[in-house]
Amino acid sequence: MRLRKLTRAFTFAIVVGASSNIAALQPALASAPVPKTFVGCVLNGAYTNEDGYVIRIHQSGGALLNLSQWEKKMLRITGNLLPGDVFYLTAAPVVVGPCR
Repeated sequence: MRLRKLTRAFTFAIVVGASSNIAALQPALASAPVPKTFVGCVLNGAYTNEDGYVIRIHQSGGALLNLSQWEKKMLRITGNLLPGDVFYLTAAPVVVGPCR
């Protein structure tokens, strides 16, 4: 009886381990772009939204947006958010006011 329980447990462990290896070999599905609008501040050349996340803003061609002209300004940005907090603009940034 005890040997049968050990055999079942061993068989279960092999099946679970094998199925997890198969799942690991399948390609991961990437998240689709999510339309978003953020409000945040530009400080030291970095844009940080109101929730405290640093967002890397890219232009439509893929180059990072130079934020120096908006230093210490609060901006509203609209675009598409991708995994890794990568953000592609779909409209020009709008100055909302000074950073608070």
